Parts: sequence; structure tokens; C-alpha cells
Amino acid sequence: MKKYNISKYNPKFKDNQGRYLREDWTAISDIDKVYNGKIFSAEDYLKMEDNYIKTVYKILNFHNLKTLKVKDVKKSFTQEKFLKLIDKQNIAYSQHLLNFYNRIESVKNLEYQDIDSFCRLLLREDIGAKLFYPRKLKIFICYDYLLGIHSSSSIEKVIPEITDLGLFVEEFSD
Repeated sequence: MKKYNISKYNPKFKDNQGRYLREDWTAISDIDKVYNGKIFSAEDYLKMEDNYIKTVYKILNFHNLKTLKVKDVKKSFTQEKFLKLIDKQNIAYSQHLLNFYNRIESVKNLEYQDIDSFCRLLLREDIGAKLFYPRKLKIFICYDYLLGIHSSSSIEKVIPEITDLGLFVEEFSD
């Protein structure tokens, strides 16, 4: 498997241990905080979230995949705490996204049209889960806005499209 880290973090600002040295936002909860002298807005957040989701779709399309398997889905919060948290955020959760969240633990196969909602919930740290297509692809969406890809073949062809979205792709080995 080819392994990649994809993120908004420019590798030239990382130290030898891979730690990012600049102050930057890492979660939806950072909206309205100041980074590098600028207020991080909901619009800034949504633009980056959209770019991560576009990246996932580019990789799925590269592999000609229309579904993913889902394993070990866990909600991060109780329903009550989740509703309180999203009420405080400056990002609206659509009724579709809320309904999807409510049934998330029963999802085992993810259809193409639901990948957007599922990935938004992962990026917002509302859920945790493993996404994969057997022997072809594994997708890891982790804390701090990190996207890991394990691919049965090189994704080199789509890397320029991903970097055009403002993301950085780093290939790695164990």
C-alpha cells in the first residue's frame, strides 16, 4: 500500500519530528479565534472543510469507487451534549446532517452521496470511524485536520488537483 498524509499544513514549517511550528487552527472549535493576526471565520473553516471533502472525492474517483465500508463508528458526544455544542458554533448543521448523525451508528456501507456528510462529521470531530474499500483504499480522518490515505496504487495523478485545493500531500512509509 502507498501511504499519504494530506493536510493544510505546509511541510516546510515542520521540524525534524514532523511537528508543525506555526500557530494555526486545528478544529471547528477554533472559529472566531485569532491566528497570525487574523480572525479565523466560519467561512474560512467551511472553505477548508470543503477542500478536504473534494480531496476525498478525487481519490474515490481515481479508484472508481462509489461506496466505502464503515467500521467502528463512535459518536464523540451524547445527543444532549452534541446539540449544546453545535448550538454554540457559528456553523449551521443542516437538517440532513443532523438526521445523518442520528443514524450514524447503524451505517455499515457508505454510499457516494453520503460520503460528504460522513466526512464533515469526522472533520468536525463529532464522530470517529474507519473508512475503507477492501484491498484498495483506507481513509483516516484524524484530529488536527489530518487526512491519511492508504492506497493500493499511487495517487500521483491526482496530487496536482489536491495541491490546487491548498492542501499538501506527503508520501510516507512505516
